[in-house]
Amino acid sequence: ADSEAFVRKHAWAVWCFSAVTLAFHVFWVLWIFQYLRMGLYMSQNASYGVLAAFIAFWLVTKRSSYFKRMPQLATVLWIFSALVLVATFVTPDLGPVNQRFHEAHPSSAMGLFLLPISTFGFLLCPYLDVTFHHARQQLGSKQRGRIGFSVGFGLMFALMIVLTTRYAPMLVDALNGQQANPTQTAWIGAVLLAHILFQWVFTVQVHLDRVKAMPIKSVPPYNMLIGVALLAGLIGFFATNLPTIAGLSGGEIVYRCFIGAYGLVFPTYVLYRAVLARNGTKPMSMFAVWGAIVLATPMFWLGFMQGESVWLAPGMGIVLMIAAIGLVNRKQGVTGSVAGQ
Repeated sequence: ADSEAFVRKHAWAVWCFSAVTLAFHVFWVLWIFQYLRMGLYMSQNASYGVLAAFIAFWLVTKRSSYFKRMPQLATVLWIFSALVLVATFVTPDLGPVNQRFHEAHPSSAMGLFLLPISTFGFLLCPYLDVTFHHARQQLGSKQRGRIGFSVGFGLMFALMIVLTTRYAPMLVDALNGQQANPTQTAWIGAVLLAHILFQWVFTVQVHLDRVKAMPIKSVPPYNMLIGVALLAGLIGFFATNLPTIAGLSGGEIVYRCFIGAYGLVFPTYVLYRAVLARNGTKPMSMFAVWGAIVLATPMFWLGFMQGESVWLAPGMGIVLMIAAIGLVNRKQGVTGSVAGQ
């Protein structure tokens, strides 16, 4: 009931989150696909096999969606991806690549300053994820919902993040123009690409399904969602022609803008409009939400785009400071009303 009430109350924000998520996925796959083939070595026959598997999985996903069998498909897909994760550790190919990457890119302050922003986004963005709400509503009681969220987000999703870190160095090398060398394990590149494409298809489909199920009067029409995705696809397709900034390619600039939405825009909304409005208190105004975002954006830009990561700290500080001011004002307002009674 709480989840359903949240989606009704914040329907516009939930819709925007799905719209941005779909746009991000469509942009990403059209921008990065050429680099996937550069970074993940495989034979020509393996490429054809992955293409055939992709088409087959897409058809299975559409059929599973129609017959409401997406939970079963999700289980099969996660098991496949978990096996791919195991393969990245037991095969001899990715270890040297990761070691070479980390030696060429030693730890810097960027990671330290990104940690609180990543935590901010990971903790609060799920509130706006309509697929999380759907899963929560299927579990029934609060206790089962909390267990499901803890297992799903804290374990299953976390393992997929670990898998991403395993192959990410190869994609970074590809973005820098380096062609992947032949691997000792002939099939590792193919299964990694299959994992990426299967997860992409599944994520896009579940968001489309859940957005379709939202109350049509409280959100924009479905065609607008498709239009946003198509526009993002055009940007991704022509990303290599976009201008560079501070040594970043046009595609990477757009990619980092999407990450900024997940690290600043959406979690700020949730903090101000939902978290601080618990226990019946009035949420902070949308003026405060957009004010904090506008004030923090230049600092996030310097941190993400210009490589001056130290600016991420004051950017995050502005968001939290305004939230603290709002919290204090609300407590004083509650105290004053009680005293007046």
